[in-house]
Amino acid sequence: MFSFDLKAYIEAWATTSKIIIKTILPYFILAETLLYFDLLKYFAFIFEPISQALNLPPESALAIAVGMLFNLYGAIALGASLGLSVYEWTVLGLFLGVAHAMPVESAVLKKLGIGWRFSTLFRLSMAFIVLLPLQFIPKEMLFDDPDKVQQILQPLTLTQGSDVFVFFYTTLINGLTLTLEIVFLVSVVLLVNQGIKGFRIVQSFDKHLSPVIALVSGALLGILYGSGILLKEAKNLSRKQILSICCFLMVAHAMIEDPLLFVLFGANITVLITFRLVLAIIVISLILLFYDPVKKRFSK
Repeated sequence: MFSFDLKAYIEAWATTSKIIIKTILPYFILAETLLYFDLLKYFAFIFEPISQALNLPPESALAIAVGMLFNLYGAIALGASLGLSVYEWTVLGLFLGVAHAMPVESAVLKKLGIGWRFSTLFRLSMAFIVLLPLQFIPKEMLFDDPDKVQQILQPLTLTQGSDVFVFFYTTLINGLTLTLEIVFLVSVVLLVNQGIKGFRIVQSFDKHLSPVIALVSGALLGILYGSGILLKEAKNLSRKQILSICCFLMVAHAMIEDPLLFVLFGANITVLITFRLVLAIIVISLILLFYDPVKKRFSK
């Protein structure tokens, strides 16, 4: 019924840890340096319209940019220096949870017939739509103190003109602390992920594709894994099935690891998971309901 592939886990842990270390520490040091020398404003302005639309500080624009173009680890590293409140981390987690690593993940979706333009516009639209409930729900219903800043690092109280050596030493220690905390968190998540893959029912469906298993696997383990299963037997699926599953995964994927990265800074995990999951269910329901009638109408 169950078999745990220790070798696969160690390989996944080593690969992911390497990515985290190469991403978190440099980006964290970069963010602290830009803030210390007041240089962030010269780089963040490009993505400021998005940070303004999200009601986040202008300085968060660079974290948003890195998250959208590269990965969540870089966004977390940059955001960790900004003193964001638990509410702001929740907003950032919802938005980037849908719209992160877009070039890489769009390339995977392209192999399934989902065009770059569609996937990009769809994910950006969904990233804003998933935030709409926050406009109507009072913050106090979701947080005891929405303006609380959850410190997981040693506060950096140095000012310009302080000993630069002390600044870089403190920054390095904080960067290493953040890196180790995220490596530990992701190690646990990978352990759970590998455990899920170890169930024979998942292994059997991995070989003989079921759309439902592909959807659940992608939602739990990530868009790359879910799409990987789809790629194996895409020829046996209808266009309607591929489109509906991919649209679901573009909204709700990696629902274990991604939310926990933001929960580390006090984000509301219920909001991060529930809002995306409900929106994904609505999206897939609408596609299944209207795909055939719309196709029939436009095929005339």
